[in-house]
Amino acid sequence: MKILKTLTALTVLPLLAACASNWDVEGAKMAANDGSAFQKEIQGEYARLAGLEREEGDWRDARRFVAKAIASTEGVIDPQGINARNIPDDKVAEMSAAREKLMAAFAAGGREATPQAAARAQAGFDCWMQEQEENFQPEDIAACKKYFEAGYADMGEKKPMAKMAETVIIYFGFNSDMLDDDAKAMVMKASMMGKDANVVMVNGHTDTKGNGAYNEALALSRAQAVSDMLKGHGIAAKSLRVGASGESMNAVTTGDDVEESRNRRVEIVIK
Repeated sequence: MKILKTLTALTVLPLLAACASNWDVEGAKMAANDGSAFQKEIQGEYARLAGLEREEGDWRDARRFVAKAIASTEGVIDPQGINARNIPDDKVAEMSAAREKLMAAFAAGGREATPQAAARAQAGFDCWMQEQEENFQPEDIAACKKYFEAGYADMGEKKPMAKMAETVIIYFGFNSDMLDDDAKAMVMKASMMGKDANVVMVNGHTDTKGNGAYNEALALSRAQAVSDMLKGHGIAAKSLRVGASGESMNAVTTGDDVEESRNRRVEIVIK
């Protein structure tokens, strides 16, 4: 990937695993992995990147990728965070957007549905991050970015022959139509799931606390907030169907005038 890199002083660290030291690419590649298909694929991808860096004398990044290969044998690991490297200011927005859409694809089940493509996308992103931090070999930056983009595109190719309706539930605080961070993440997931859907139904609900007419309006406000965010993430307005059931269709049966968090929700049905 690189023609020449300045060798830095090497600091001996503890073994990352019984079979792999900080720069033992072969050990990282062959380490036992009883995890998911994605974990096995990303282990191989990181071991490959580690080998390339070791060949070029980039011991720091070889060590990083070996560590990530070993970590993938123990659980699912995420792509590197933007703040983990010194990315040029004019590239931060682009790379942040790329990571956000990758994480959204993962949240929508991309790792499980297309593990090989997901692993290529993640490895490509981390490679892109590394090269962009160094920022002196445009061809290498472009190659890593292309590898990420190809993997991400391939994640969207595997579609079911006949898609059944899927439901995503968004929960709200008492007497509120505000989306908290968890709710926003779920709406993001729904937007990925519904990008090719014919119809996305958004229906608001409340618990039984308070006046029925007020709850009807609150339920609609919740549904509208979710609908607006879905549109902001690419769901076509023409496919959205927004409605409200107020307190009339509770997920959990209660008496009247009862607070119940599981009833304060918006249900997104994707068809």
